Amino acid sequence: MSKPVVYFTPARGTPKKNKFARIGELLSKLGVKDRFSKGDLVALKVHWGEGGNADFLPSFYVRHVARAISRTGAKPFVTDTNTLYRGSRHNACDNVLTAAANGFALPTLGCPVVVADGLRGHDYREVPVDGRHTKSARVAGAFVDADGMVVLSHVKGHMVFGFGGALKNLGMGCSAASAKQYLHADVRPRARGDICTGCGDCIAHCRFDAIRLAERKERNPVAVMDQDKCTGCGECIVVCPVHAIPIDWGSDYVATQEKTAEYAAAALAGKGQKAVFLNFLTSITPDCDCCNWSDAPIVPDIGYLASDDPVAVDRASVDLVNSFTGFPDRYQVEGNVDRFKELHNVDYLPTLNHAAALGIGSIDYDLIELE
Repeated sequence: MSKPVVYFTPARGTPKKNKFARIGELLSKLGVKDRFSKGDLVALKVHWGEGGNADFLPSFYVRHVARAISRTGAKPFVTDTNTLYRGSRHNACDNVLTAAANGFALPTLGCPVVVADGLRGHDYREVPVDGRHTKSARVAGAFVDADGMVVLSHVKGHMVFGFGGALKNLGMGCSAASAKQYLHADVRPRARGDICTGCGDCIAHCRFDAIRLAERKERNPVAVMDQDKCTGCGECIVVCPVHAIPIDWGSDYVATQEKTAEYAAAALAGKGQKAVFLNFLTSITPDCDCCNWSDAPIVPDIGYLASDDPVAVDRASVDLVNSFTGFPDRYQVEGNVDRFKELHNVDYLPTLNHAAALGIGSIDYDLIELE
C-alpha cells in the first residue's frame, strides 16, 4: 500500500515566485479543481485568533485559498466555533467581532464568515463514532452540513497536545461548546499552594463557579478547585499569571488527545475526497492561538504543507520543525531536538497514533518538496 503524499514548499519568496504562488502550487498538486463541484458549500476551517494574540494564521493566506476554491465553482465560507472558556470568542457576536478585528471579514476574505456552532454553541449534530472513548460526537452544524472542507492550520505548541496542527484543528476546533467540556473532562487542574498568590484571576475566568479562595494562616489565600463542579476546560491554567495551576497529567492528557482524534474522525465523516489540509509552519509559537498573547516563535518560518491525509501532514509538520536548522544561507538554529516535547514536556504521539488507528490517516508519508 502506497504512503500518502505530503507536499512541501519553503516559506521563501522571490520576484518570480511569491508565497501566494507557492500556496497556489500546493492547491494545484492537491487537485482541488477536481475535488469540489459547482455549488458545493466548502468550509474553510481556520482559527482566527483570540483577541490579544498576534501570531494566528494571517487572513491574507485564507483569502488566497478562498479565491482558489471559488474558481472551482464551489462556495467557500470561513468558519470556526465558539470557545468554552470566557474570552473574546465565547459567543457568536463576540466571535465575529474578534474575527473582523483580526482581519477575517467579508471585505477582506471575499467570502462569508460563519460561526459553525451558532449563537451560543448549541448548533451541532450528533455523529456516530466507533471510538475507544466516544460513540457519539457533537460536531458543529456547519461542518456536518458543508459539502467539503479545507482545513488551514497554524502549527504551534500546545500545553495539552504538545503541538497543534490539522488534527487538533479538526477535533477540538469543529466540536460544539458542550463537546469541548467533554473533550477536556479528564483534565482536572489543581492550584499549587506554594506558588499561588491568591490574585483571583482564575476565579474571574471560571464560568462554572468551581474555584474559591481559601484563607491560610500568615499567608496569602490560595485557589481551591471544587472537583465536582470542575469540567476540566483548562481556562484557569491559561490565565494564571504565575503558572500555579499545572495540569494533573496522570494519563489524562492521553485520553484528551485520543478523544480529540475521535472527534476529528467525526468531523471528517462523509467528506471523502472533499477534505484537504494545509499546515502553515510560520510564526511557530510555544502556545495555542486561543491565548490572548503570543510569545516569540521557536524557529524561523519554515514553509507550507499540503495533503489529503491529516495524520501525515501533522507528522510531517513535527518532523520538519524538529529537523529545521535554517535555510542554507541564513537563519541557522540548533537542530536534532524534539522542540515540541521540550516546550511543555507533553508527548504528542497519542493524537497521531490514535487517529491512524481510527483509519483517518497514516503516520508514514512521502514528502515531496516543490521547487
